[in-house]
Amino acid sequence: MADETKTPDAGADAAADAAADRAAPVVHCHTQYVKDLSFENPNATDAMAEADEAPEVEVNVQLSVATARDNMYEVTLSLEGRARRRDRHLFLVSLDYAGLFTIANIPAEHGEAVLHIHCPSLLFPFARQIVAEVTRNGGYPPLLINSVDFATLYENRRQGPRPAAAPPPPGGDGAGA
Repeated sequence: MADETKTPDAGADAAADAAADRAAPVVHCHTQYVKDLSFENPNATDAMAEADEAPEVEVNVQLSVATARDNMYEVTLSLEGRARRRDRHLFLVSLDYAGLFTIANIPAEHGEAVLHIHCPSLLFPFARQIVAEVTRNGGYPPLLINSVDFATLYENRRQGPRPAAAPPPPGGDGAGA
C-alpha cells in the first residue's frame, strides 16, 4: 500500500493570497521631498558675540493634505522656528516637507485620520533632522524640535475653535453664593 499525501492546490492558495492582499489596508509612501526651505540669519555676527544668553525659541507646526489623484495624497508638514534674544532676531527657519502617499482599502471614516496622524508621523523625523542641520550650519546649536502629538492636533482641529468662556451673570461675580 502506497502512502498518499495530498498537496494543496497552489492555484487556490495564490488566489486566496491575492484576495487577502487586495483587502489589506495600504499606506504607501512613494517619496518624500523638500518643497520649500528658508533660513534667515540677519544678525549672525552680533548673535555670536552675545552667545552667553539663551535665546527665546518659538516653533510652529502646520499640516496640509491635498489630493494628487485617486487614492494618492500629498501631505505637507510645515515647520517654522524663530529665535530671538531680547529684541533682536537671531534666525528664522521655515521648512515645507512633503510626502506622496497612496491610501487604499481603508474605511472612509478612518482615511482622514490616517492622512493627518500616520502620514505626518512618518515625515516628522526627516523634517526635524533637516531643521536641526540647517540651524547648526547657520552657526547655532541644532534646533531639536520635540516630538509632535499629531493625534492630539488632529482631534483639536476636528473639534474646531473652543468658544470663549461665558461672562458672569449680571450683578454677580460668577463665584456662586
